[in-house]
Amino acid sequence: MARAPRFDHSFLANQVAKRKKWKSKGVKAGHGGDFNIDAALNEINRSVNHIINPVSINVPNTALVDKSELPAWLIRILEKDIDVARAATQKKVELDSPHKTRLAQGIKRPKEFNDTKLAEHWLQVRLFYTLETQYKDIYPLVFSIPNGGYRTPKAASMMSYEGQKKGVPDIFFPIPRGVYHGFFLEVKTEKGRPSKEQQEKIKIFQNLGYYVVVAKGFDECICQINSYLQLPTFDNKTRLAA
Repeated sequence: MARAPRFDHSFLANQVAKRKKWKSKGVKAGHGGDFNIDAALNEINRSVNHIINPVSINVPNTALVDKSELPAWLIRILEKDIDVARAATQKKVELDSPHKTRLAQGIKRPKEFNDTKLAEHWLQVRLFYTLETQYKDIYPLVFSIPNGGYRTPKAASMMSYEGQKKGVPDIFFPIPRGVYHGFFLEVKTEKGRPSKEQQEKIKIFQNLGYYVVVAKGFDECICQINSYLQLPTFDNKTRLAA
């Protein structure tokens, strides 16, 4: 990428005029030779080119994307988020955000949204994308607890060896609010139901002073997140109706 000019145009023009004047009077530079006018002229040319030829931005063309099988919420993201749009429409685009990367993958493979086994997966991806883009202060603190999803028997065993426990809610907010030490969110689809192990863990964490709730669908999850974050910072008295 071309370097930006080090000096503005007026400074460089003044330098050229001075050096021409010194040269006409026979004044020598410190090294004993003539003052270098070419270097200043080159800087002027570079500064002018920088203005005339600004860096072009490759704007993705989302009109070419087949949106027929995409959910409405993802179409809105595609049309508003240039990072997701670039990754979805251009090759070899690497994004820092894993959530934006996954959304772009979904746009390229829309049939995944018809797979009921991935329904909670996409719901959680959407939630973390929303946290990353709209709740930037708390996003670095919030994390998921990988209990769901299909795994091979070997992978499932490895996870249990490493300390994974059944029933632990999906997302944890280690942020004290009201009377609560933190917030566990169990994410479900509209038709989803908590398992016996999940119900047991929910009661345990509630008794330990955490706010724990099962929320169905994106809107209900966001509503619960907003309600919790709007509580006073650990005032040891304010509660929510779980």
